[in-house]
Amino acid sequence: MKPTSEQTPVAGGRGWIIAGLLLAFALSLGIRSLQLKLAFPDEETVRFAPHDASYHARRALYSFVNFPAVLTFDSYIAYPDGAPVPIPPLYDWLLAGVARIFGQTTLTFERVAAWASPLLSALTLLPIFAVGRRLGGSGVGLGAAFLFAILPASSNRSGIGNPDHHAAVALLAACWLASLVAEAFSDRERRRRWLHIGLHGAVMAAMMLVWSGSLLYLILGEGVRLLASAVVGRHPDRLRDQSVSALLVAGLVGSWVALTGNPLGGPFSTTELSWMHSVVLVALALLAALLAVLETFKPEPIAWRRVLRVAGLGLLIVVPLLSFEALREPLASGTGFLAKEDVWAALNTEQQPIFSSSPGKLPATLLFGWFAFLLPLAPLLVALRWRGGHPPEALVIVFTWTTLLALLTLGQVRYAMDFAVVGSAVFAWSLAGMKRWLAPWLPRAGLATALVIGIGVVLLWPPLRFHARVLVRFWKLPSTVAGQITSSERVRRFGEEIQRVTPETSGFLDSEALPEYGLLVPPSLGHSLLYYARRPVPANNFGPYLDIDKYHQASEFYQVASEAEAVAIAAKLGARYVVTQVQGVSGKRPGAFFRQLHLGDAAATSGRSALQHFRLITEAEDDGPPASASMRRRRPIHFKLFERVEGAVLEAQGEPGELLVAKVQITSPRGRVIRYRAVSRADSSGMARVRVPYSTDDVAPARATGPYAIGFSGARWQVPVSDASVREGAVLRIAPPDAAGSRSLPGLAE
Repeated sequence: MKPTSEQTPVAGGRGWIIAGLLLAFALSLGIRSLQLKLAFPDEETVRFAPHDASYHARRALYSFVNFPAVLTFDSYIAYPDGAPVPIPPLYDWLLAGVARIFGQTTLTFERVAAWASPLLSALTLLPIFAVGRRLGGSGVGLGAAFLFAILPASSNRSGIGNPDHHAAVALLAACWLASLVAEAFSDRERRRRWLHIGLHGAVMAAMMLVWSGSLLYLILGEGVRLLASAVVGRHPDRLRDQSVSALLVAGLVGSWVALTGNPLGGPFSTTELSWMHSVVLVALALLAALLAVLETFKPEPIAWRRVLRVAGLGLLIVVPLLSFEALREPLASGTGFLAKEDVWAALNTEQQPIFSSSPGKLPATLLFGWFAFLLPLAPLLVALRWRGGHPPEALVIVFTWTTLLALLTLGQVRYAMDFAVVGSAVFAWSLAGMKRWLAPWLPRAGLATALVIGIGVVLLWPPLRFHARVLVRFWKLPSTVAGQITSSERVRRFGEEIQRVTPETSGFLDSEALPEYGLLVPPSLGHSLLYYARRPVPANNFGPYLDIDKYHQASEFYQVASEAEAVAIAAKLGARYVVTQVQGVSGKRPGAFFRQLHLGDAAATSGRSALQHFRLITEAEDDGPPASASMRRRRPIHFKLFERVEGAVLEAQGEPGELLVAKVQITSPRGRVIRYRAVSRADSSGMARVRVPYSTDDVAPARATGPYAIGFSGARWQVPVSDASVREGAVLRIAPPDAAGSRSLPGLAE
């Protein structure tokens, strides 16, 4: 197809295009590497972004060590039962395979994983350039590439140290869109058609095997492709190509599902790779094949009749499928996820509207600059750019992608990077249209170009200022900015501290072994602490979609009122250790037990006895030197680690009703002094019992500075308590002082 008047080459020809793409590539890589010193705080350490990125690193590390094995069932999630991994394997497996090319150490793997997203995101510029070039020429293609490189909507989730799947999904989505647009613009020979079938099928299959939500792109990409070929145009050859590629991908996806078994969400889950994907692919293949046959043997020149033909055949295929309840329920569940009708949506920042002011969410004007206010108008921008030289199929494809992804982004900020792929091309295309409008009013054509570039810079000013601030803050200064470590660094350090002070568990890199105990953490910290602490967790960032019962139990632990309730939950979840954070569980009001545990260090508080089954093991290190001693005392401790123990029972004989007091002083790793005090009143026989969780010979970072001071109102003596007695719940009878008042030791455990 000959270029239209908009599609004139960039001045200087191919050399300038290559130079522009290289510059955009370097800019993209540079922006995503601004926090280099945070990702690589020293030569032996790599810090990953929190949440999902940490679990991708965990799974990829397993494949890296056991290559070419894939972790399909993980005993370190949904502990103590474990669970099938609810994300497809291809991205993590490829990450592990590429890392093995560069070395065999864990440090090598982590360095490769840290660079994965910036490189994949930079490669995404190529298909985006191809889309922009088809729409408005090489200048539009380069503009689209630069926009995608700069917009934080894409760079925020593809920065260095973030081996999440978002960059890979964006690359595959851009390739998918570029393939559809190229098909709309070209009339291929038979040889090239088979090449396109293979390449397009590979992109489809890769998307299915990389992202759990790939059903969205399957319906969007192949649905609009079918409408473009059967309704907008009349292309039976393209419909046959679509049918063949859909059947090939259905067979590949079905083979993987058959090999790994049914996913957590059921055999036809819409939020995980399942048989639903194969069903949709086969249905699309059948519909495309039927439409190709009808168009070949009974052409329909009237557009509205072609619409009825597609709708009629579609209903004939879809209605029988929806008669099966096994298919209806997952589809309703997937719709509920998009509509945020689930318990996780209120807590998940990714599922908040882009123009909301939710805590922790970047403003819309930072993600897209002033282009953000054009999101609701993005479909109109495509319609305004309609030109007779463009195939209508291409305009329908771009219009549909723009409309649906813009609506999804307005409702959930998690789709901002998906929209950035097509949005960059649409915004660059719109700026090119502004240039054509301005050119007749200016004495020189170059002035119109310069003016449009200036307008683009103004619209991008919030992101450009943001990147500049990041450059100043994280590039020129060390990773501890102004003496304060970042929240991600704090989590990494505490996770590594947990790994150091707790006994090793089996099975982290061996799927045949089972871990001995669990680590109960707030679900929002699950992925990060699983990776850095190397300990299994009952609930994590998969939220209720992994194991809804364990998710509710883990969340409830931080909201209960009594220690008895907390002990029952921890025991049911197999949790020997518990992590607490200063705000409890995000979005939940902390209970009285949690406040006593985290803020009171399990010691007695006003109106509440000391906790008997939880002892402090360690706590997060200081963020840096405080400005004053009073500020140090007021500074909250972000994380603490407690161990659940039976507690040793100390018995002493006194007078009926007399108060037995046991006190011990604990020193925390931060030098804080914790005064633990347990009391009990003697019964009618004069026997008093107190249960204590701390031993006096423990080697944990938080340890007793001496033996217990125990006794009644008129007498005190010192009693050492062994760690074994605390763990086993041993009963120790304390002999009273002799007449001379000498100090005595506990007798044998009963």
